[in-house]
Amino acid sequence: MLIYLYVIAALTFFGCTPQTLQVPPVTPEPTTLHLTGKFVWFDLFTRDLPQARRFYEGLMGWSFHEAPGGEGRVMTIEREGVPIGNAVEVERTKIQDKPSRWLSYMSVMDVDQTILRIEQNQGSVYMAARDLPDRGRVAVVLDPEGAPFALVRSATGDPPDNGFDRNGFYAAELWARDRDAAIGFYETVAGYDLELADLGDGRTYHLLVENGTPRAGVVQIPWEDVKPNWVPYIAVEDVDAVASRVESLGGRLLIEPDPNIREGKVAIIADPTGAVFAVQQR
Repeated sequence: MLIYLYVIAALTFFGCTPQTLQVPPVTPEPTTLHLTGKFVWFDLFTRDLPQARRFYEGLMGWSFHEAPGGEGRVMTIEREGVPIGNAVEVERTKIQDKPSRWLSYMSVMDVDQTILRIEQNQGSVYMAARDLPDRGRVAVVLDPEGAPFALVRSATGDPPDNGFDRNGFYAAELWARDRDAAIGFYETVAGYDLELADLGDGRTYHLLVENGTPRAGVVQIPWEDVKPNWVPYIAVEDVDAVASRVESLGGRLLIEPDPNIREGKVAIIADPTGAVFAVQQR
């Protein structure tokens, strides 16, 4: 875990060449919105950037462009010409046999005040808050179970809620060992309310809601060897069509579309370098 966060601090915020690396703003067209609790940016840390690039280009139709000052190891991910994240190649010697990982950025009104609440509620800060040109104020934190996520107060505002963009990020899901304790933590530090969604057959799904808008889900980790983590969700038009291409592109289907799991509209995927994400038919 700490190896990943060291790389996050070294590459995302200081970069391969600290004086020249440029990261894009959260919104290329400035807005006046600051949507607390919304996940507004996603970074991929991968052991093989060319391989990951081919996978996401083939699966999602995203494009990758070299970030200025990134020395070929940092690329900006774009969906239909709009930046949605960065991809950073991590030296294999630094992550050894660990898989790659996505990092999700939560929008907050005040990064420093949120950090204070995190520390007061058994969370911790790995990378202290700092200001980045164009991006805004950012920090990397851990919840009490060690799940990493980033905080951001965007300098250009947050992207509006426009429904669900095809092949675009729209939310994140927390995989927790103690679901109820995790929900209490995020209610306190991020101001979420809890809402229960009926999945049928007596099952419920736990949603973290801000001002009436669902921003994230929380589930109990179903596997013993999986660590607590935030998993990004991507909206797709046809989950079966996406799932059918995963293995041919070098990825793995961890959970296939199944009528017994959210009406068969969700798949959990690991890219060829091990980074986990979900797709959901909207």
